[in-house]
Amino acid sequence: MDEVQEQALEWARDIGILGSEKFFQECVECGYARCASMAFPNASLADLSLATRWVVFLFALDVHTDETPYNSLSPEHRAFLRNMGALVSRNADSLIEPESLKSPFGEALLELWVTSRMQFQNPGWERRFSRCFHDYQSSALWEIALRKTGEVPDYSTFSTYKLRSCQAPIGVGLVELFSPTVLPDAVLDSFLMENVRLLVCDLINMVTDLGSVQREQGFEAVPNTFTSLQHTLAATPDETVLHYTSIWHARMKTLRSIRDRIDQFYLSTGAHERHIPATRDYINELILCLGGSIEFIHESHRYSPSVDIKLES
Repeated sequence: MDEVQEQALEWARDIGILGSEKFFQECVECGYARCASMAFPNASLADLSLATRWVVFLFALDVHTDETPYNSLSPEHRAFLRNMGALVSRNADSLIEPESLKSPFGEALLELWVTSRMQFQNPGWERRFSRCFHDYQSSALWEIALRKTGEVPDYSTFSTYKLRSCQAPIGVGLVELFSPTVLPDAVLDSFLMENVRLLVCDLINMVTDLGSVQREQGFEAVPNTFTSLQHTLAATPDETVLHYTSIWHARMKTLRSIRDRIDQFYLSTGAHERHIPATRDYINELILCLGGSIEFIHESHRYSPSVDIKLES
């Protein structure tokens, strides 16, 4: 594990995405290889190395974009944010601003993307995963604009946009890449499985955007899930905690119910009955990712909830 961590950080430092020595020390203390191993417990050693580089890249991108005042972001990084989706698009005619390729984040993303494509050769995953980056791009730009206004949006608007701009959809996409469970594209593209992935994303999003409230202050106001929900309800913190945990447990119950009753839902996926066990295994892989993400977030000093909420996967 230590060797995987060291190699990932050396790669990130060489390519130029780690930034300050302070963030490098945070990476060492957080243990992103451990985070990857908890989120993708069935990954091989080679896959774990790649997954750890993905995790380091995503956290470095999050830190640099969220914790740097907009006016201090380099033109290359802003171009990268505008072109993130095009960098991983399979369309040959996708227009890419040359400045975006000068960003170390652009270089890192292209390397990870090409390595993943060559290592797994999974066109269905490429298509689904590239869509996550298009969503990330549009929502990250929305969030930057929101930071400048200081506006606190309603809960529905905030959670919808933030769900796309957080790392959860990309992390859930990596579950498919590193999972030993093989399912046909028709199943993975079905309405049911799209909603299963969204449920997992939303559960991770609720934790991360509640927990990150203390680290996203000081220059441009960044609202979080809890703030937006309290604003929408016009409620006290205690009332909001009760409502928040109710949402969490309802969505967790729904996810488990789909898994446990997948034999009743499989026809809606267009799949053959023989795919039921594999579909159940894949949902369990997503739940393992959810649990590993929450465990990491609860232990990491990067997430310091100002509200005491007990959540279990």
